[in-house]
Formats: sequence, structure tokens, C-alpha cells
Amino acid sequence: MAEKIVQVVAHMETTAEKADKLVEICLGLIDPSRKDYGCIQYDLFQNEENPGKVTFIEQWESKKALDDHLNTPHLIEGLQKIGELVVKPSEVNVLSKLA
Repeated sequence: MAEKIVQVVAHMETTAEKADKLVEICLGLIDPSRKDYGCIQYDLFQNEENPGKVTFIEQWESKKALDDHLNTPHLIEGLQKIGELVVKPSEVNVLSKLA
């Protein structure tokens, strides 16, 4: 049986003063993550009313591809930097498409 495509929606929030730094770090994850095996989509969005809120919307060929991505040096380093900026824990939803 083929593995299901996995969708990820990850929300992060920082203060207005740190918004530019958060966006800079997140943008730095785009190109290397899009090159990771199994990446179908890896996009970053910014809340229009609150620039300190950003959201990644990702799609991976399988849970294994996502797990491999989560262990890449660029993501581990990026998440460490993001962790120093966020004002509350990031909300990460891993979703399987039903229909």
C-alpha cells in the first residue's frame, strides 16, 4: 500500500519588533527544504494584520519524507533560531487528506 501524502500547517508568532528577523530565518528555510527528498510544497505566508505571525504550508510525499526533513541540519538550526524569537510554542498540525 502506497503511503499517503502528508500536509503540514505550522503557525509561529513573535513580537512586532522581531517580525523581520523571524521572516528572514523562515525565508532561509525555503530553498533547502524545497530540495529535500519528498517535498511537494513548502510555502511561507505572513499574516496581513499581524506581521509577527507566519505560517508554513507544506506537502510531503509521505510521513517518512516529512520525518527525514525534520532531521535535516538546515531545519534543526532554523528551528533553534526560531525558538529564540517566538512568544509562544509554535502550533504544528500534521494532516492526512481524507477526501
